[in-house]
This record gives sequence, structure tokens and C-alpha cells, in this order.
Amino acid sequence: MDESDNKPLSAFLSDAEVKVVWREEERTKVGRGMITNDDENFVYLTGEKGTVIVNKRDIIAIKQ
Repeated sequence: MDESDNKPLSAFLSDAEVKVVWREEERTKVGRGMITNDDENFVYLTGEKGTVIVNKRDIIAIKQ
């Protein structure tokens, strides 16, 4: 993958329900919803309970 091919996660997973697993302090958290946006450091996950902003460094897995 070239540097010029870097696209945001939201472009790959648009209109897709995903499950995101991430670390928060000493615990593992799971969120379900749609990735509405992402930037260099954060992913914005919107689900039934609202929007969660997750640091990309803390993400363990994303499952579609």
C-alpha cells in the first residue's frame, strides 16, 4: 500500500455496521455501530447509545 493510497477508515467501512474493540485503562471495551468519521488520531463510532471517540492507538480489532 502506497502512501498516496491512505484513505480514512470511514471510506472503507461506510454504511457498514462494525464492532470495535479497544483498550481503556485496564479494561477492554466493545462498541457496536457505524464509523461516521475518523482523522489522524481518532475514530468516531456512532451506535444506539450515542457517539464514542476512540484513539486509534488503543484499537485492538475492527470486525465488520
